[in-house]
Order: sequence, then C-alpha cells, then structure tokens
Amino acid sequence: MFVILLILLVGVVIYFLWRHQTTTLTRNCRWRQDRGRGVWRCAYCGAETVGDRAPRDCLRFK
Repeated sequence: MFVILLILLVGVVIYFLWRHQTTTLTRNCRWRQDRGRGVWRCAYCGAETVGDRAPRDCLRFK
C-alpha cells in the first residue's frame, strides 16, 4: 500500500512540474497583438512585450 501511494505522489509531482514548464499564464491572461506598434498587450493587466508570438509567461509582476 505504501509503495502505491509513493508512486502516486511522484506521479502527481511530475505532472505539476510538467504543467509549470509548459505555461505560467494565469487564467486571466489574454494577449492581443497590436500590429501597428509591433507589441503584444495583455487585455487583463496591461503588460506589454515585443515579439512575433504571444508570450507564454504572465508578465504582470515583471
């Protein structure tokens, strides 16, 4: 029984680490591209960043 719980715990930790590496966006992050200015702007918090693709990280606290 202990071995099964340990395997389950390790599996859950690995899942959460994988999810953290794939994205750190919050549920409220909605990136909109302003092509005229060449920036991406978050509709929720107003953070802005330059780039060709929408950010994968929340820039609210940066």
